[in-house]
Amino acid sequence: MLFGVLFYELRVFTHIDELTTILIAAYACLNMFMRRIPLNKPFIIWMCISLFYLIYSFVIKSNVPVAIVNDFVMQSKPYLVFFGLMCIKPRLKPYHYTILQGICWMSICMLILIYIHHPDDRKIATHGVMLTGEALSAVAILIGTLYYLCCDKESLSTKVTAILIMSAGVLSPTSKYWGILVSAVIILFFVNKPLRLNLKYVLLGLVAVGIIFYAVQEEFFYYFVEDFEYNVRPMLYIKMWDVLADYVPFGSGFATYANPASMTWYSPIYTKYNLDTIWGLDQGNEYHFAADAYYPIFAQFGYVGIALFVWFFVYLFKQMNKFYDLTSDIKRYKTALIIIAYILIQATSNALANERCILAMTILVLALYKYKPKSKLTALNSFGLDFANFAQTTENNKRDEDTAHK
Repeated sequence: MLFGVLFYELRVFTHIDELTTILIAAYACLNMFMRRIPLNKPFIIWMCISLFYLIYSFVIKSNVPVAIVNDFVMQSKPYLVFFGLMCIKPRLKPYHYTILQGICWMSICMLILIYIHHPDDRKIATHGVMLTGEALSAVAILIGTLYYLCCDKESLSTKVTAILIMSAGVLSPTSKYWGILVSAVIILFFVNKPLRLNLKYVLLGLVAVGIIFYAVQEEFFYYFVEDFEYNVRPMLYIKMWDVLADYVPFGSGFATYANPASMTWYSPIYTKYNLDTIWGLDQGNEYHFAADAYYPIFAQFGYVGIALFVWFFVYLFKQMNKFYDLTSDIKRYKTALIIIAYILIQATSNALANERCILAMTILVLALYKYKPKSKLTALNSFGLDFANFAQTTENNKRDEDTAHK
């Protein structure tokens, strides 16, 4: 939270997001290897899929090896954190959540102080200046969501406080921020049961889409209607379908399309599809333009990659429903919904693979389970109490039979 999100631009720990990701994944693998936790099938399946794409990229020589490895690490971050933490399931107790509430309040105060210190540097992401561009509003959403998760009760005051914390993002609003904020308000105040395909939730979805489109219409028309042939973002979306059609079914491989590695080690795909003639995607330009949107990156993974992305969210909803059926904890269900809305909306930029994705995925994992320490009675049962009860029951039954015989 501190050095990977709020103070990331200070570069105190330059690769704190990659290091955190690798440590989580390594710890999960070590625990499975040592048999401290059972083998986690989703984690193993994802590891096999990611290694397949890595080998596939080397085989087709999608780019130079260092570019492939670099992009592999970047694209793996959110999923390694998610599946790794789902495997480990950190044992957070009630007092841990109380501490996290305090950290949320401290963080939102720091966010406001950062804004006061640099009030005019919010619109464009600037290296060395904290929380510029969309970062400030995105962090406000994450802090508010974490606060909501950490509260004990699902009450009106909890929901209002969470929205007020998220509202700090109005200091540096973006169209994506308004979309996520609207989604959070609808989820917190109008979703009382798991989502079902009924009239209520269909109408809520239509209202949300309408409000979000109204909030983003100016940016939408700028990118996709006015001079779209000269803007990087719409051209990446358009040419993505050509790449998908030519590289069936697994895509063009790592470090080839719509990510920083494809520009740092210039991808031949841009030249092949005449994208090198667009300012921002021409060779020698900064990589930020190529990383302007996440969804076009599916050109690297093909139709199979798109199907796997959809499967990931199907898996999420299954886990959410399964947990709700066990606990009836609607607060955690709604927390997961907000993070899913955050991921899907932020992915219209390249926010899914940046440093904030680790915090988002951590909150998502904490919303999908709840640690309950084993009671002493459970421990006794496991060491013979059940057997003792069985023996006592057998003795009582025998006594009853003797009495009946007499």
